[in-house]
Amino acid sequence: MKSSLLKYVAFSLLMSFTTISFAQTTSYSAAFDTLNVKDQFEHLYKKSNTYEEYKVMSISGYNLLKQNSIDSIGQYQKVVRNLQQEINTLKNDLTAANAATTSLQEELTASQQAKDSISLLGIEVSKSSYNSIMWGLIICLAAILLIILSLYKRGHHVVKETKNRLEEVQEDLENLRKNALVREQKLARELMDFKLKHKPNR
Repeated sequence: MKSSLLKYVAFSLLMSFTTISFAQTTSYSAAFDTLNVKDQFEHLYKKSNTYEEYKVMSISGYNLLKQNSIDSIGQYQKVVRNLQQEINTLKNDLTAANAATTSLQEELTASQQAKDSISLLGIEVSKSSYNSIMWGLIICLAAILLIILSLYKRGHHVVKETKNRLEEVQEDLENLRKNALVREQKLARELMDFKLKHKPNR
């Protein structure tokens, strides 16, 4: 009889403890669902009993807070991993963008150099240098042309003077030839007259 009574009391206490524990767990779970981890610690601290300088806390509340903390840490770690992956992806995208920007800058520089340069005898020179060379050549050619024109004018003048001098010399020669012919004819007549005068009479 006593044994049955003891079993009944023990069973009743066990059920009561289980019911109280379940009720406390349910109470903590309902409160923790609306609180962050820091507030959950505060809630557990306030609900715990004080014995002298110690706090006696509910094991179910502690276990629930521990599990919530582990879950939160896991979630935070997952968020950190995801953020780290996003950072790595952004770094890779930034590196690729920088490489593309560098490539575009090099192409732009090459395009500007090609636009601002002209091929001269197979050598790439800038437009300003090309203009300087062309104007230098034009000035040199103009100077050579002026020298040639000056020499031509001078030569033409010399030729004209020489031609005039030649005409004068030819005219003098013609006069000399006529004078010589006249003198020769005169001398021939004088000789004939002399011969006639000094011809012996027969």
